[in-house]
Amino acid sequence: MEGADGILFDLGVSSPQLDHAERGFSYMQDAPLDMRMDRQQKLTAYDVVNGWSREEIRRILFEYGEERYAPLIAAAIERERADKPIETTLELVRVIKGAMPAKALREKQHPAKRSFQAIRIAVNDELGAVREAMEKAIDCLNPGGRLAVITFHSLEDRIVKAAFQQAAQGCTCPKDFPVCICGKKPKVRLTPRKPILPDEREIEENPRARSAKLRVCEKI
Repeated sequence: MEGADGILFDLGVSSPQLDHAERGFSYMQDAPLDMRMDRQQKLTAYDVVNGWSREEIRRILFEYGEERYAPLIAAAIERERADKPIETTLELVRVIKGAMPAKALREKQHPAKRSFQAIRIAVNDELGAVREAMEKAIDCLNPGGRLAVITFHSLEDRIVKAAFQQAAQGCTCPKDFPVCICGKKPKVRLTPRKPILPDEREIEENPRARSAKLRVCEKI
């Protein structure tokens, strides 16, 4: 099987999916708690919110959403669902808002944004998919072939950056070894070494590009 001369990953969530309220991604419109990218998979946001333990919900809110009020929100979700299941997006928004201090509600960013992001990532195992994709894509490249990855979230970018750096690393022997015994050779070179960021004009035309980072590597 022939390899690839170029591979591009755009890891952003599809805007039409976000904009269709019935998919359950939006914290601005009411809909059933779904958030599945692949609507054939079984796990939904409803299952996460109503079935996962308080500690597991706290963990994903903190790790995937970088939500500093994760313990308060997880506790509020546990209390709410003890009476009845949380079934819709706006029900979840109400619970999240009710758990946060007044100063957090006055922030420019919507109070439910980080929590919804975290739940979406968990439902779709987005970070696991990124790790697997990076490993397979680098191996698929022909010599001189390039892999380009656009990320929109710091956790995704961290995974891509680590995968690129690991593939670009050569000998891993201790520095005091007189000769290399591991035989490890770099698989790729970083081109460029730092990520490419959107300029002001692009952000003005497409505000959702604000957090985008483009990383590129070339197969040696």
